Amino acid sequence: MNFDYDVTIVGAGPMGSSLAYELSKENLKVCLIDKKKVIGLPLQCAGIINKRVLDLNQIPNEFILNKARGAYLHTKNHSLTVSKDEYQALIIDRVALDQYLYNRAIESGVDSYLSSKALAIDDVSGEVEFQHDSKRKTIMSKVIVGADGPMSMVSSSFGNEFDYFCASQYLVKVDEIEEMEFVDLCAFEDLFPGFIWVIPVYKNIFRIGLFSNHDYKRQAEILDDFLRNDFKYDDYEVIEKYKGRIPVYNKNNRLYKNRAIVIGDAAAQVKPTTGGGLLIGFETIQIAKKSILTALKSNVFNSNDELNSKNDSNLERIVENDKEILQNAFKDYQKDFEKRFLKEMSIQFKVQETLCTLSDDDLDYFFKKLKEKEADKLISKYGDMDNQSILVKEFLKRGLILSLLPSIHKKELAKIWLL
Repeated sequence: MNFDYDVTIVGAGPMGSSLAYELSKENLKVCLIDKKKVIGLPLQCAGIINKRVLDLNQIPNEFILNKARGAYLHTKNHSLTVSKDEYQALIIDRVALDQYLYNRAIESGVDSYLSSKALAIDDVSGEVEFQHDSKRKTIMSKVIVGADGPMSMVSSSFGNEFDYFCASQYLVKVDEIEEMEFVDLCAFEDLFPGFIWVIPVYKNIFRIGLFSNHDYKRQAEILDDFLRNDFKYDDYEVIEKYKGRIPVYNKNNRLYKNRAIVIGDAAAQVKPTTGGGLLIGFETIQIAKKSILTALKSNVFNSNDELNSKNDSNLERIVENDKEILQNAFKDYQKDFEKRFLKEMSIQFKVQETLCTLSDDDLDYFFKKLKEKEADKLISKYGDMDNQSILVKEFLKRGLILSLLPSIHKKELAKIWLL
């Protein structure tokens, strides 16, 4: 069979573009397809990332707008400060980064179709159908990658089920920001399992947003109310508004089927507690790359004239013969991803479940007890925005899970944490 590409990637966001670049370095023929006219727009990210991202991908210094070393955590009536001596997070220009990663892939020899909507894939034959310049086009690829976001067409073709949170964000201008090294995180009963964030970007610009179970209209009302009543600056101007979706990871969903795999938001590979996905995604790229290279060495991708005939009986017979090869080629991708991230995700889901049992009064009690037991020092020492299991294990080891919350919740907490 004649293939147009070794790998076709649907979605040219940070995951799709970075994977395309990595595969192009292996002298593979790679194609990107994206429905956007301009990569990176509209902005759909808070743009705050763990500094460890610098070990996983290239982020030019000019795209790092600010650095944070701590956070002010707020309930309705209490606040808590957690920090480290050195900065822990980067606040980045996400639009510029997305465009950089895309252009890097193109400069490395990757082909692309922008303003092109992927319509359907055939994960058996490798056919990708999309609309470009008002015309339907079809290309054949040895491997198809879905990096097409939280409502992924590729993932849907696997039969996967979707769930997601709405997320909204404002770009807010003030005269001058007093503290640039700390973000604010607001935990309110009405928002769980989400929260409000206030991120200093420039000396006079904040990104203020939230994710929650509410729809966009209600989220806008919540943000407007927050700015009027809880924002620490009286004079402010909302200069831009954004919205997007945060997928919820489902361990029962497939990450591969025949010739196709999914990655990033298309695979809901995001942190349950914060919705962040760049760090997980950039690490997962290496896992996916390894499996794709293994798959391309299998004989299922060799040219086969019988398939060219489009004879249904031949296709069915060949697919059955090669099915085991294909399964072995990609099953390690899902296995390796789950081995690396599933335990951490499971703990974060338990953190979410715990928070959802709490009222605003419970949260005030929780923060009060944290200070009394100096547990805020534990958070500063062991807290990690991506590997939250480290802190949770410390709390469990010291018996703090039950002692920090009202006794009325002990039975629920014991069930969640199997105490």
